[in-house]
Amino acid sequence: MASRKSYALDQSPLFKLTSRKRLANDIFNVELAYLEKLAANANNYRVFQIKQGQKLRQVEAPKVVLERIHRRLFALLERIEKPDYLHSGVKGRSYISNAKVHTGHVPLVKLDLKKFYPSVDGARVYRFFSDTLLCSSDVSGLLTRLCTFQNHVPTGSCTSQLLAFFAAKPLFDELNFLAIEAGVHGTVYVDDLTWSGKGATPAFLWRAKQVVHRHGFIHHKDRCFVAHDKKLVTGVLLDGNRMTVLPSKEYELWKNIQALGNFDPAERLIAINSLIGSAVAACQIDARFLLRLQRLNRLKAATMTEI
Repeated sequence: MASRKSYALDQSPLFKLTSRKRLANDIFNVELAYLEKLAANANNYRVFQIKQGQKLRQVEAPKVVLERIHRRLFALLERIEKPDYLHSGVKGRSYISNAKVHTGHVPLVKLDLKKFYPSVDGARVYRFFSDTLLCSSDVSGLLTRLCTFQNHVPTGSCTSQLLAFFAAKPLFDELNFLAIEAGVHGTVYVDDLTWSGKGATPAFLWRAKQVVHRHGFIHHKDRCFVAHDKKLVTGVLLDGNRMTVLPSKEYELWKNIQALGNFDPAERLIAINSLIGSAVAACQIDARFLLRLQRLNRLKAATMTEI
């Protein structure tokens, strides 16, 4: 399914679905009693914390049985056409394509939505299934119970990114209309909202904040940049038309490569594979990192001969 083309929302198998039995049998290939029992289970998730920078982030990951249902739902959501302003959860797009939209010596404003997934509650998810996909109330309720954790979008499911977007799409669409009116380029990457162009002023950002609050969300990390500032957009440093890697990230990659000699071969191989991923991402932003990627590939080949 992942290789097929996207379709309009009204072509989704979920559109105007009114039968819970069809939802179970035809969509998820299980019996309805099984699906209802799964939706009623309060122990469907593994909850743990991971460290991100200096903070701990709670992860709510569906257990294997529910994960199968989520993967099927993700496959259906992934195929629904997305608006041009969205760069997360869209094939061929990424945090890099999101940043690239905003290159050039132009003003830029941005903000983040605070605790985005926890803010996308069950009522918003229900309205997506009921009002947007036009599912019946009982189908919408069952789907909502299946894909929410403690009445909000979970932080660790494969469905979370797209489900949160579709559930909050009324907000994003209104912000996009505001951007079109102001003649600015606007993009969305998960909870990161960015606008650039002559109209990307503090006054525009204030209007965007009002829209965010009216839709029941909270913003933070708002910033305004003048045309010739260096700007950080979804982790990419913009300097006019040039995209670069943050100096701190470049140093961290260099330091970790230098430390590879401290590992035994098996541990070194694991570390190299992780660093190759970081170097590949850096290469997509700045071609200078190709040399470091080549060095890591040589180190990987040499290490594999030692194991």
